[in-house]
Amino acid sequence: MTVSIRALGVHRTRVPLRWRDLDHQGHVYHGTVLTLLDEARTRWLRTAIGVEHPDAYVVARIEIDYQQEILMDHDAAEISIGISRLGHSSIRTAESLTLPGGEQAARAEVVVVMWDQKAHCSRALTADERARAEAVARA
Repeated sequence: MTVSIRALGVHRTRVPLRWRDLDHQGHVYHGTVLTLLDEARTRWLRTAIGVEHPDAYVVARIEIDYQQEILMDHDAAEISIGISRLGHSSIRTAESLTLPGGEQAARAEVVVVMWDQKAHCSRALTADERARAEAVARA
């Protein structure tokens, strides 16, 4: 996987770590990293791209590289999301989870496909979604 968070159009959000996020070894559980990324991505899709409802898209692909342990002592992490590719009905994101000291703990590549809930199939990005995504990618 080659994921690079470009300085262009990167959205950053701070996410707190919770005791319930830990596994028996005291690390943030790997499945919780998916949840943290998902929460940040959902917020980003709503605020930056204009996707009003989480059922307006599906995650078609996700690949994560865990690079370092995440501990409760870290208290919080920063998630960065940028657009690496814009398709007809999809947005490929490059995502990163960074610890308070600046160390990258995980990086992900995610393909989000816009979804027609009634027809149960993919749909094209709306003109507004595309314009907003292109503006984010250019920023």
